[in-house]
Amino acid sequence: MCTYHSRNNFTVKVIDENKTIKAENEDDITHTYYQDQYIIKNQKVDYRVDIIPKDVLAGCYLGFHIYNDICQDDNYQERLLPPDIFKVTKSDEPSLLSISKSSDTEQSSISCPIKRKFIEHGPLSIALSPKIIDLKQRIGNENEIKKNISLNSYTRSSLWHTKTDSIIVYRYAIKKINIDSNKSFENYVLEKMARAIKKRGVDLLKYSIDLSPTYSNVRKYTLEKLSLLLNEDLLDVDILITPGMSVSDLRNSCISNKIFLKKTREYCKKITENILSTPDNFLSCIFQRHIAFNQKNSLDSTNTKIRFSPRKDKFLPKLKELIVDTISNLPRSIIYEIENLDQSNIVNALFSDVHGALISKSSIKNLNSFFNLNKNKFVNIKFDNNLNSLNDLLDKIGNLVRTSCIFHEVVFLPGESTVEQLSKYLLSDIYGISSKFHKKIKLSAQNILKHQESSDFIYLKSNHTKSIAINTTDREELQIPKEYLISSRLINIKMKKIETNDNYEHVIKEFNLNSYRRINLFSMDIRSNIYEDAIKKIDIDNDYQFKNRALDELGTYIISRGFTKLPLNLSQTYSNVSKYILDKISPHINDIMITTDVLITPGISLLDIRYKYISNIVFFDKLHKKCEEIVKNIHPIPNNYFLSIIQSIINFGSTERLVITHKKNKLCQEVKLLIIETISNLPNKIIHELKKLKQSEIVNGLFANIHGVYLSKSLIRNIQLLFNSNKLPNNDHIDNLELINNLLTKLFCQVKRSTILHEGKIFFPGESTAKLLSKYLLLDMYYIPFKLRTKLKHQKHINDSILESNYKKNSVTNIRNKIESSLSKNTILVPQKKSKWNYDLIPSLNIYELAISMINIDKGNFEDYFIDKVNHYSLIKEYISKKEKINIDLSTTYSRIKNHISKIFKPFLKEIDKETKEKVRPTPGMTVGELRLAYILNEKFFDKFRKFCNEVINSIRSSYDNTLTDMIQYHVCLEKETDKAIRIDKKTRIALRKDITNLLIRNISNAPEIILGTIKLIPNSKFVDEWFSNLHDIYVDNASLLKAKSVFNTVQEKVIKDPLLSESVDKVSLNIINKIKKTKNINTIINNHIICKKTSIHNYIRKLVREDLPSLKGELRNTIMIMRNDKIEIADQKIRDEIFDKLGSNMIKTTIKSYKKLCLERCKAHKSKMENKKL
Repeated sequence: MCTYHSRNNFTVKVIDENKTIKAENEDDITHTYYQDQYIIKNQKVDYRVDIIPKDVLAGCYLGFHIYNDICQDDNYQERLLPPDIFKVTKSDEPSLLSISKSSDTEQSSISCPIKRKFIEHGPLSIALSPKIIDLKQRIGNENEIKKNISLNSYTRSSLWHTKTDSIIVYRYAIKKINIDSNKSFENYVLEKMARAIKKRGVDLLKYSIDLSPTYSNVRKYTLEKLSLLLNEDLLDVDILITPGMSVSDLRNSCISNKIFLKKTREYCKKITENILSTPDNFLSCIFQRHIAFNQKNSLDSTNTKIRFSPRKDKFLPKLKELIVDTISNLPRSIIYEIENLDQSNIVNALFSDVHGALISKSSIKNLNSFFNLNKNKFVNIKFDNNLNSLNDLLDKIGNLVRTSCIFHEVVFLPGESTVEQLSKYLLSDIYGISSKFHKKIKLSAQNILKHQESSDFIYLKSNHTKSIAINTTDREELQIPKEYLISSRLINIKMKKIETNDNYEHVIKEFNLNSYRRINLFSMDIRSNIYEDAIKKIDIDNDYQFKNRALDELGTYIISRGFTKLPLNLSQTYSNVSKYILDKISPHINDIMITTDVLITPGISLLDIRYKYISNIVFFDKLHKKCEEIVKNIHPIPNNYFLSIIQSIINFGSTERLVITHKKNKLCQEVKLLIIETISNLPNKIIHELKKLKQSEIVNGLFANIHGVYLSKSLIRNIQLLFNSNKLPNNDHIDNLELINNLLTKLFCQVKRSTILHEGKIFFPGESTAKLLSKYLLLDMYYIPFKLRTKLKHQKHINDSILESNYKKNSVTNIRNKIESSLSKNTILVPQKKSKWNYDLIPSLNIYELAISMINIDKGNFEDYFIDKVNHYSLIKEYISKKEKINIDLSTTYSRIKNHISKIFKPFLKEIDKETKEKVRPTPGMTVGELRLAYILNEKFFDKFRKFCNEVINSIRSSYDNTLTDMIQYHVCLEKETDKAIRIDKKTRIALRKDITNLLIRNISNAPEIILGTIKLIPNSKFVDEWFSNLHDIYVDNASLLKAKSVFNTVQEKVIKDPLLSESVDKVSLNIINKIKKTKNINTIINNHIICKKTSIHNYIRKLVREDLPSLKGELRNTIMIMRNDKIEIADQKIRDEIFDKLGSNMIKTTIKSYKKLCLERCKAHKSKMENKKL
C-alpha cells in the first residue's frame, strides 16, 4: 500500500480501491477540468484593491496566468475563481457607478472578450455562519439568469456512466478532517511509550511521532460507518443549486443542508453508541502496526527514522475515545472543512463537464434517468426514417436541458442556442448519431413544456427536481404523477394506459409452455432473490486485514515449511464466512421483502429494474437495522464458536498444502471480527455488487425458468406464502378437490397479474397461458398426480372482485392481505387437519420450547476431532487407507446432546412462560404472521435467554461433569449403509470430553439465534396451537375453551351422580351381558333402556346437560377470540351462538360416552363375578 503526503505534512495511506467504501481520489474533486480556471501566480498579490474598472478583466488585473494543466495540492499555488473573490454591496454602488462612468471615457488598455460583473473584494473563505439564500432575489428576471456559452466540438460522451454524486463534497470534507487536533491521543501514546522511547534514546526535541496511518484509518473507519448515509443511490439530500449563485453561495448551500446534517447527527449518535459497546480489541486493526519517529530537521542529510512495534492493547481504550470524539463532532468538522475547501473543489463536487459545459450533477441525474429509459428505443433502424421520433425525443431532452443549472463564473440557465446545441449532443450520446446528422433535426418552435402535456412523462426522481428553481408555470407543467416518484416502499414505472384493446395487446402475450414435468418450486435456486445473489458475490476481506493477521499468527509455521514465496489461499475460509453471513441474513431479507419488494411491470427494462432494487430505500433502511441487531448478538458469542469457519488446510499454489488444524484457534477472534465488519457494512456492499451485475445475472436473480417461461421470483415467493397458509387437511386430493379448485382460482389471479420475461422484454401472460400455468403450479405445490389435472377447474362462484382487488392495489405492502383475503370474509378458515375434538385436546404448547425441539445440532468440527481420537483403531486405519474421508454415524450422540440441551432449557422456559405470555399475546386484528413476529421481536425474552445461556456455559466450563462423557455413544458405525462399527472405550470417551464440552457450549451459545430462525419455520397449523384450538372447524382461543372445560367437568360430575342414572347402571350393564349376542350395538342397548316416564337414557342425559348450558354461557360472557382467514377476530353473536351449539353438543356426546364407559366397566365387574361363581 503506497502513501502520499498531504498539505498538512502527515502521511496518509491510500485506501485500497477494492474497499467497500472507496475514498475517491482527489482527482474526482480537484483534477476535473472546467473552463476559465485561474491560478494565482504570485501569492503576494495586493488584495487592498477595492474596485476595478469594468473594462479590465479581473484575471488580468490581478496578474493571473492561465495554465492548461491544473496544479496538484502540494504546489504552493491556489486555484482561484475570480467571480468569488469580490462582491458588490449596496453601500459601494455609488462609488462603483462613478468609477464606471469615468472609465467609459477612457480607452481601455486591456481588451477582454468576456464581460465580467462588478465585484467587490472579499475574503477567500466564507463567513463562519452560513447565510440564507434568498431565492426570490436569485431568480429575478428569467432573461438575467439565462446565458449562451460555447460548447466543445462534438465527441460522444457516455453520460449515463458519469458520476453524479453531489454529496461527494461531504465525503471529501471528512477525508480532510484534522484528527486529534488537541494532541490528546498523541500525548497519551507518548506517555505509554515513555519507557521504550527513553530506552532507545529518542530525543523528542529532534524527533516527532508519526501517527498519520492511525489518523488515516480513523477517517476510513468513519467513512465506512457512514457509508449508508453517504450512498448516492439512497440519500435524498441533494444540495440546493439555483440560477444566480456564486461559488460562495454554493458553499453556503452545502453548509446549510439541514437535512443532511440532521441525518448525520442521528447516524453519528447511533454509531457512537455501537462503538462504546464494542470490545476494545475489535478496534485493533485501526491502530497502526508500527510507530515511526521522524527527524524534525528534514534538511539534515543524516535524516533517519526510528520505528517501534509496541503492543496495541494499551492504546486501544484511548483510540476508542478518539474515534467516538471524532464521530460525535463530525457535523461541525464537516462544516469547518467545507468552509476551508478550495473554490475549485466546491465547483467540481457539484458540477460535471458535459461537452464543455459544467452542468449540475443533480441535473445529470435527471438526464441519466431519461437516458436509461430511452437508450434502446432505436435498434437497427435507419435514423432518416425516424426524424419525427428523433425530433420528439430532442424536444424532451430540450425540456430537461432548459431547467439544468450550468456554472460559468456564476450559476445560470442555458440560453436557447445552447439548449439546442447541447440537446443535439445528448441525443447523439444516446443513439450514436453522427454530428453531421444534427442539421436534419431541430427543436420545436412552440412552448414545449405545454406541448408535452399529452406526451409520455419523463421519469425523474423527486429528489432531483428540487435542485433547481423554476418559475411557477414551468413547475406546474413539470408535475409528475405520484406513482412515478421513488419516494415510497414501491417503485412503480407506469406504462401507457392499457384500457384500450390495442394498447393492451402490447403488454399481454400468450406463451407455449413445455410438457408438464414436476418442479420443486421451493428449491433454493428458485426461491433465491437478487439481494442474496449479491451477497454471494461480496469480496470478503477485500482489505486483506484477515489475511495479514493470519500471516502474523502463522508466519513462523509457514516459514518453517518453506512456503514464503507462494501465495496464501484462504478462499475456503472466505467462502465459509460468506455462507455464515448468508445463513444469518437470508431469513431477514425474505421477511423484509414481503413488504418492500420492487414491483415489476411490463415495458420496464432490466437495467431499470436493477436501478430500482439499488434505490430501494425502505429495504436497505430495514436491512441496516437488522444488521445492527445481528452484530449486537454476535458480540457475546465465544470466539471458539467460529473455529469451524476457518479452513483446516491452507493451499499454497496448486501443489503445496499446510495443515493448521491445531493452530486455528489463534484466528477465531479475527474471523469473528471479519464477520462483524462485513455484516456492519452489508447494505453498502450489496449495492456495490448490484451495480456490477451483468444482464444475465440480473435475469437469474429476478426470474426463474419454470415450465418453459421465465417467471418472476416475486410470484414464487407469493406462491410459497399462499401454500404455507393453505395446506391441505390430508393427502387425499379427491376429498379436498373443492378446496384445491378454490386455490386454483386464487392462484390463477396471481399468475395473471405476474410478469414473464421473454426476449429481453416483460409481459403479462395471456388468459390461456395463465390458466395452464396456474394448473401446473398447483400440481407442483401440492404434489397432485398429473392424471387429476382434468378435474381441476376454476370456481366461478368465488367473487372475482374480491380475488382481484388485492392486485389492483399495486403495492407489495399488501401481500399479507392478499393471502389473508383468499377466502370470503364470511367463510370460516378450514383448519389444517380435522379431528374429533375433546377437552383433553386443548394444548399447553410453548412456542420457544417447540422451536428448541426442532433445532438441529451444529456439529462443527466434532467429527474431525472424534476421528483424530480414534485413528489408532485398526478398523479406522483400514478405512483411512481406502478412503480420504470417513462418514461416521454419530446420530445417537447428537440426539443425546439435543435432549440434554432441552432438559437444561425446560426449567427456564417454564419459569419465564407467564411473563412471556403477558408480553406476547394475540390481539384482535393481528395476523398469524404478526403473532409470529411478536415472538421473534421479544427482546426481553431473548436478553434473559442469552444471559441464562451464558450462565449455563460458565457452569459447564467450571465443573467436571461425568454425564458429558456418557453422552458419547458406545458403538459407532462406519458408513451408515454398513454394519461395521467400533466400540468406544472409557479412555477414548474421557479423551473426547473437551470436544463434547465444546460441542455442547457451541450449541447452547448459539441457541437464541437458532430459535429465531426455527420459529419462522414452524407451520401455521402448529404455531397457533399455543393460543387456539380447532373446535369443529372453528379456531377458538384456548382461554375460552379452558373456561368451558371447567363448566363441563362440573356438569359431567353432576350427571354421573344423578340418582336415576346411578341406579340404572347395574340394570343396563346386565342388559348388555344378556343382549350383546343378539344386538352387537351397545349404544342401542343403552338407549333402549327407559329411565323415567318413557324417557330413554340418552334423552335424559341430554335434558340434564341442557339444564346447565346457561352456566356455560355465563362463564363465556366475556370476549371470545377466533381465528379465520389467518387473522384473529372477536367472535360476533352469530359465531358465539355457533360455538355454544358445538360446545353443548360436544358436552352431550362426551357425557353419553362417559355413561357408556361406566356401564362397560360395571359390565366387566359383573362378568368377573359370574366367572368366579362358576369356579
